[in-house]
Amino acid sequence: MKSKKVLIVEDNELNRKLFESLIGQYWKYETATNGIEAIEWLEKESFDLVLMDIQMPKMDGISALRKIIQLELKQCPVIAISTFAEESNRRNFLELGFSDFFTKPIRPKQFLESLQTYLNRKIEKDIAEEAPKIENILLDFQIVSQLMKYNSKEKIQNVFDDFITEINELIEKSQKALNAKNKDSLTESFHILKGNSGTIGANSIYLLAIELEKFLQDADWLSLDDTFSKLKIEKEKFEKYIKEEATFEP
Repeated sequence: MKSKKVLIVEDNELNRKLFESLIGQYWKYETATNGIEAIEWLEKESFDLVLMDIQMPKMDGISALRKIIQLELKQCPVIAISTFAEESNRRNFLELGFSDFFTKPIRPKQFLESLQTYLNRKIEKDIAEEAPKIENILLDFQIVSQLMKYNSKEKIQNVFDDFITEINELIEKSQKALNAKNKDSLTESFHILKGNSGTIGANSIYLLAIELEKFLQDADWLSLDDTFSKLKIEKEKFEKYIKEEATFEP
């Protein structure tokens, strides 16, 4: 019987589905899409852990935690999760009142074992070892195999279909932002792209997203434009592979 309960606070639908699939295998959960909804949940129910995304609309994770503390609703660990921040930022998050900090993309093995330390529940020992490095390949089946331990073939296929829909929308949005040199819009799109591609093992897209973030930070528009063209080519290759060749077998 699942006795522990987790509040997942995540605005991105694809990430939220993956968190639900992983966490739901061992613990009960509820979800919120922003800090306001998270506070509403905490006002009416008790949780054993809160997983709090940092970048969210309406109310971000940091603002939400401050409000939670102010209202004396922090009765359990609150773990920050972000794509923008690096592991070196852990101290800053701890000083703000978070119990821990996870970086995206998450890996199922590390993610579940980290949650286990807070929820004090044993997890099966057959979780696959995570890859030591990011290979520049279309799809990392070591990551897919980890996800398959907690999901059906149909669910995994739906996740990848959702990702393809999302990346097409992000590329269209980013092209307009790139033409207008809108750094804020590009930052948001590359943030989503990096987090989601890394989580599902779309390695070649993930590595390009890292380059895009770097060139954007450096305001290197020439390299940014060139890398964005590579991203569109890689997206086409990935989409064709998923639709015509990829099989998701446990």
